[in-house]
Amino acid sequence: MVGKADLEKIRDGVYEIPSSARKDMRVPARIYLDDESAKTIEDSAINQVANVACLEGIQKRSIGLPDIHFGYGFSIGGVGAFAENNGVISPGGVGFDINCGVRLIKTNLTEEDVRPHMQELVDELFKKIPSGLGSNGIKHLKESEIDDVLLNGATWAIENGYGWEEDLKFLEENGCMAGADPDQVSTKAKRRGIPQLGSLGSGNHFLEIQSVGDIYDE
Repeated sequence: MVGKADLEKIRDGVYEIPSSARKDMRVPARIYLDDESAKTIEDSAINQVANVACLEGIQKRSIGLPDIHFGYGFSIGGVGAFAENNGVISPGGVGFDINCGVRLIKTNLTEEDVRPHMQELVDELFKKIPSGLGSNGIKHLKESEIDDVLLNGATWAIENGYGWEEDLKFLEENGCMAGADPDQVSTKAKRRGIPQLGSLGSGNHFLEIQSVGDIYDE
């Protein structure tokens, strides 16, 4: 097992585990971290980046991004590119909630507007947004209706009052991948997804209120 002791600093923000650290590593493992994070990163997460470097067909390096932490197979924040003809295919390498993303909603409020009402605002968010393990979403659908969600993606959310149309231009593929086929999703998976639709979830899924500090590019 490799860990923090095996990290070699390449330059500011870049650490690497050489392929010589383990005899089964095919390529180096590179992790993008600042110096402070390099002191606190979990050894288990580092070892997972090294594990990916051992997989057949891995190209150039196994990568760990700055949000790295211990995952299921890959680390969370782990990246690997594999050869088309002899590389592995790992549908659940990082975990089972693939397609985590970040969404930003901009308001016209200033920090001065919000600060006096912060507790009230946080309480209201907790009331209105289902969160936590086993939480139920904001809308329960029939199994037949979940197909509409799978087919239409973010457009479904907008048509049902859960978004704004102008959001679509800022989403990959305008919030809907062409060629989606709900028939390829099992009934069991659909039933698991129905109560979670519209919930925040748990673990590293979160919502926060931020203010803009510095503007680097207007």
